[in-house]
Amino acid sequence: MFLVPVAFTLVLAVSDPSPSEGGVIRGRVVNGSRNDTPCGQTEVILRAQVEGEFAPVAQTVTDLEGNYQFAGLPVGAEYLYLPGANRDEIHYPGRRVGLTSSHPTAYVTLEVRDALAESCPLVIRRHEVVLGTEPDAVHVAESLLVHNPTAATYVGRAATADGVPVTLRLNIPSDFERVTFEKERFGREFQVVHGQLVTGMPWLPGQQWLKFTYTLRSRSGTRAWQRTLDAPCEAIRVRVEHEPAGEVACNLPPVAGGPPEELVYQSVGAPLAAGHEIRVQLGRTPVSWPVRLRWAAAIVLFGLVAAAAFAVRRDRRSPAAGKGPWSSARRGRPRPAVSLD
Repeated sequence: MFLVPVAFTLVLAVSDPSPSEGGVIRGRVVNGSRNDTPCGQTEVILRAQVEGEFAPVAQTVTDLEGNYQFAGLPVGAEYLYLPGANRDEIHYPGRRVGLTSSHPTAYVTLEVRDALAESCPLVIRRHEVVLGTEPDAVHVAESLLVHNPTAATYVGRAATADGVPVTLRLNIPSDFERVTFEKERFGREFQVVHGQLVTGMPWLPGQQWLKFTYTLRSRSGTRAWQRTLDAPCEAIRVRVEHEPAGEVACNLPPVAGGPPEELVYQSVGAPLAAGHEIRVQLGRTPVSWPVRLRWAAAIVLFGLVAAAAFAVRRDRRSPAAGKGPWSSARRGRPRPAVSLD
């Protein structure tokens, strides 16, 4: 066993526990992708709660049968441990463990998985979208139930040799304002690359909700929401709040019988393919008085210019403009010949 942080090492030194007196955490590492076969020679990390956060305090390697053990650990209500195993550069945490003088030993089985890099298996089981409208903005809340149906952890593959793997892209509008994730860990995992939210986080087998919000500002006089699906989607529902029915258009079928303050649209039939585009048009944006005044000034100016042009054209066609000895010549017509009789 190898102890890492100095602070925790000092605690061990002060307590001076011996293996017979201290607590013990032991168990086995198994591969869940291969019917829980034991994983020999696998690195196991033990974390302990230090100042409210879990920090590594010890590490070891399993034997050929996948067994591991941490002995001589301090016991007491103030100590909380979290063992986990590493495989293919992915850390798989186990359950949290508390050791007391009456229960100084715990057995924890740690499950790891094979890694899948090719052919993204992710499927969106449900995609919920709520659009809240304001005169100059659309507030969007999205919830995606992301499912990895395989027995392996999806890790993706980098597009270039020096690049990083991308496991999921969120194809939200590129002019979004700050995105807020419901769970902090997702906020740490996603980053903006070329105006697009991407992540290289590994996706373990099973389902998990991905929820986030963002805002779109209207800059062109219209309010709209448009995005392509990130993965094959079995069902998507879009709810538009506080907007007149006659001013909303969506390329999904409408759903009748919803709340009176909402308009609901939902996919039906077969799942939608990745890249399928969903569009919601929310009508014209109410124009503010300063913009209306600028438009009015432009219209008045255009009217004055048009009136002046019309007046000039009328003067050129007036008979009075043709008086004078050279008027016919100026208009390009020959003057009549003068008779000498």
